[in-house]
Parts: sequence; structure tokens; C-alpha cells
Amino acid sequence: MKFSFKLTTQVYAMLAFMLVMALIIQASRSDAILHMKGNQNHIQDISGIKQTNALTPEQTTALQGERQLLLLFNPKDSASVKIKNNAEHMLKYMKIRFDAIDVSAMPTNMTAYDGVILTLSSLSQLPSTGWIDNYVQNGGSLLFTSMPQIDQALYQNYRKMGIIELGGYLTSTGLEMKSNVLLNDKNAKYSPELIQNGSIRVSLGSDSTVHATSDENVPLLWETPYGQGKFVVFNGSMFQEKTSRGVLSGAISLMLPDTIYPVLNVELIYIDDFPAPIPAGTNDKVYQEYHRNTARFYKDIWWPDMLKIAAEHNLKYTGVVIQTYNNQVNPPFGAPTDADGLNLTLFGRELIKQGGEIGVHGYNHQSLTTNERIAGSFGYNAWPDRKSMSESITSVLDFIHQSFVNYKVMTYVPPSNALDSDGRAALKSSWPDLKSISSVYSEDPENRSYVQEFEIADDGIAELPRISSGFMKDEFNDWATANAVTSLGVFSHFVHPDDILDPDRSHSYNWEQMRDMFEKYISKSVQQYSWLRPMTASQAAVELQKYQISEPHFVHKDNEIDGYINHFPEGSLFYVLRTDRPITTQENCKVTRIDSGSYLVEVTRDQFTIGLGDKKQ
Repeated sequence: MKFSFKLTTQVYAMLAFMLVMALIIQASRSDAILHMKGNQNHIQDISGIKQTNALTPEQTTALQGERQLLLLFNPKDSASVKIKNNAEHMLKYMKIRFDAIDVSAMPTNMTAYDGVILTLSSLSQLPSTGWIDNYVQNGGSLLFTSMPQIDQALYQNYRKMGIIELGGYLTSTGLEMKSNVLLNDKNAKYSPELIQNGSIRVSLGSDSTVHATSDENVPLLWETPYGQGKFVVFNGSMFQEKTSRGVLSGAISLMLPDTIYPVLNVELIYIDDFPAPIPAGTNDKVYQEYHRNTARFYKDIWWPDMLKIAAEHNLKYTGVVIQTYNNQVNPPFGAPTDADGLNLTLFGRELIKQGGEIGVHGYNHQSLTTNERIAGSFGYNAWPDRKSMSESITSVLDFIHQSFVNYKVMTYVPPSNALDSDGRAALKSSWPDLKSISSVYSEDPENRSYVQEFEIADDGIAELPRISSGFMKDEFNDWATANAVTSLGVFSHFVHPDDILDPDRSHSYNWEQMRDMFEKYISKSVQQYSWLRPMTASQAAVELQKYQISEPHFVHKDNEIDGYINHFPEGSLFYVLRTDRPITTQENCKVTRIDSGSYLVEVTRDQFTIGLGDKKQ
């Protein structure tokens, strides 16, 4: 018996539809779309950003009502110099006008200044203290940034500062925030292992407001009204440390009513060594838990978990590529045997699809330095010269462009956060599209790291340091983040995929435990600082350019703040306003409450006004 089978028109249509859908799905899984679109995160040069000016030079000079501070320091006192340097950086970030003056040359007339910041360990270092009483009585503010030394000059002034009883010196430990000097951090406690200060024992009067105490219940930060002005006192030594700048900015905000200052308003998450060659074979710990070799673990478990966390918390990852884990520092840099273009395409495509960005960590994991001491301290090889480093960078860029032809790679993260001047010059010379470098913000006592400030360098590259790191709960992360968010409006964190493979870095936790700790940390941070905008590194570099070139001027009146911004770039700029007065009007800006007495101000024009009601009783 013969059977005949005829394809009807409907069947042909269905087959055609399935073929088209298969092609669409395949195209979406390939990098063809990326080849057509290229990189959507292009950073403009400063000259390419359209700017407007609210004031002419003559109007700027004639502007009345801007605040100005005096920063007094003693160049012969190392502690004073450290605090002065931190205060200078903080005032520049806050774009508050100030004069930094050697105490030996301090002006005799202080009326030009709305506040004075003292970085001295002793009032006796002042040429005289007779001006203090009249200055504060008549409306000035005086901020002590260091534990007052017990001497005759302090005995003459301590009652005015809110102190009713003086004790002896001690090392105070721990810190509890009694207010939101650090944004959204009221009632936070930090351990004695993290926070130690040189302090004096004091009892304060009832008119003093305490903002922070130690575990010994020693007042660390307080303010006391005096006449029409106020004293703000920090009874400690930690303002010498860069990571305490958020508390310093909060103390500066206490000095002046209705303080407004610019912030970047960005949230960044970096994944170092990703995409990178995955170790071959199996890891005993991983295999025991997940019955997969290392490659399958990353593809089936680790990366899907990371994507899920990103989706749930609206994160944008910046992944930085390693081409090979060989230790080669001498050219030629050909095709290393462990380079994995397939995984680069697989992970990189999904990274970009979730809104992320591909950057560079290195041809290999050898820090770009010719310094034998620095390289050797990490177990790395020092590079022989700048030319060799340049060739290695060219190799990894070519490697990335084999998978993502039209993609502009613009972000660099130095391996182990080490980079010297030769390495930076090699990056600049071999990488025309380089727009940002992200190393670390905190000081390095061993002088190995490339420590950065948030700034656009003279060569146009955005210096965009990271603040915190790791999958696991770490008190330092909480402290450093709270300070960075308060002072700069920046959350910047990085992780390493291979932490799970290293017993020292994983501390015997399995991936499920590390993932849960990371998710909890991210969830807490996102909720605590929900106003921050998730971005990739290159997007944040654009915001840093806009932040740096803008020149704000604020005029404070009885019931409003008038803002005038020169070099106002396209888009919006963001500011934090600290005030205990209600917001009444908003002109050319949007004011959003982010904490008690704290607001995020989005400014959309080069002139704006914020109306203020009467102070709440």
C-alpha cells in the first residue's frame, strides 16, 4: 500500500514562521546585533558636552551671599597637615569656597568668613584666642576637627564649646551614630576593631547635641550653640584618614545651615577577572556541592545567580577582561593557549544584554609596573619597559574585538590595583578609546596601590576609584560606603568570581553562603541608598566629567536658596541639601527627601531656586 503526503499551504507557512523565529533567536544569541549597534556607552570629551553659563564673569565677581570658609592649619604639625589635606579635598568636592591659611599668617579680621575649620591639635598654636568669643557670638561657626589638647587655651574656651567637665586623655574605641551625619546611618554602630580615636573625657551641657559617641560613651562629635553662632567639635583623631571624609563632610554641614553640595549620584558594581579563562578540571569543594566541573559551575550556577541578583536589584555590572593567566611580560604576545574567545562571547554578550559593560583588566594578571618591589610583593613579574606593556594592551583589545567588533572598550581596572606612571602612559599611548581608570580610593600604607581621587585627570581620563569589595559581610565596607555616599554620592563595589575557589578568600564558605551574604549586602545598600543611579563605569565617567566642569554658586536668603551654575552641561546635575526647614517651592529642580533633613536635588537648568519654610520647632 502506498501513502502520499502533501504539504498544505498552512504547513508551509508554519515552517516558514518557525524558520524566521529560529533565525531571530540565533541572531539574538550571536554578537551580530552588537556588531551593528556598537557601544552605546560612548563618553564625550569635555569639549563635546554642550554647556551654558548662568552668570557672566562680571556677575560672578559681583555675586553677594556666597558662603566662604577659612581652613587653618599648622604646617609643622603632621596631624594638622593630614586633616588639612582631607578637608581641602572635601571642600573642593563640596564646591564650597575656602581659604587654606597657615595659622601663623591667619587674618586679624574674620568677618569675611562664615565658618572657620581648625585642624590644630592645640588652641595654643593660634596666635591668639581672643577673637573666638566675638566671632562665634556674632554668627560665625567654629569646627574643631581634632581632639582638643588640654592646655591653658582650652581651659579658657571649653565652656563655650559645650563642655562642662574635662577629664583626661584616652583611646576611645568604636563609634555609634546618634544622628544622620552620615546619610541614612543613624543608630549604626561600628566596632572597636574598626574605629579608634585619641580623645578626651568630657561631660557636655544640656544645650549640646551629640551626633556620635564611642563605646565608652565618650562624645565624639557634637554641636553647641553660642550666641548667634555655634561650635562643632570632633573629639577624635580619625579625620586624618581618608575613609572618614563622609563624617567630615557631615560636620561641615553642621557648621552652616541649609548646606547644599554636589554629588555624583552613581551606583557601580565591578566584576574583576570577568570574562577570563576558567580553570580547567574540577574544584573539589565546588564538585562536592554542585557535581559540576569548574567551567560548568560558572556557566550553570555562578553567572545565573549573579544575573538574578542584578535583575532583582537593578544593578549594572562592569566586567573587566583577562585574556590569559600566563606570567609573560616580554613580547611578542601571540595567542595564549588558555585564551577563551567562546566564553568571552558567551558571558560578554549576556553582560551587555543586562545593561553592563566590558572593560579591560589586562592581557594577563601582571600589574602594569616596572617597579620590582611592587610587582614582587604580589608575586608578579615587573614589566621590562613601557613598550612591552603597550603591546600587551593591544593584544587584549584585539582579543575583545574578535568577539565584539564594533564595541568601544573604555574602562581599565589595574590587576591588584597596582599601576605606575609607566603603566599609565602605556595605557594612554596604546588605547585611544580609554576613558576611565578604576583602582582604589582608600590610602595604602604599603604604598603599592594606585590610589585615586574622583577627578578628570589632566590627560582627560576619568579617575573613578572603587570603595568596597568582596562577597562577604565586611564592616569596613559598610563604613567606607557610608562615608563615600555621604560625601560624594558614590557606591562603588567590586568582586572576584574566583573567590569561591580560594580557601583563604572564601573563608571556607560555599558559594550558596557567599551568594546569600552578597545579596544581603547589596539589598541593604540598595535600600539604604535607593536614590543612587545604577551605572556602568563609562556612564559614571560621563557624570564625573559633568560634575567636575560645573561651577555652582549658591546665594542663601531668608526663605530660599538661589543656585547659579556656570558650565552647566546637558542633562541634570545632582546636589544634596541638608536642612531642618521644610521645602516650599522648587524652580528648575526636583527635590526628593532621602533622609531626615536631607534631600536629593536634581537640577535641570543653570539657574534654580529652592524655597524654604520656617524652621520646625
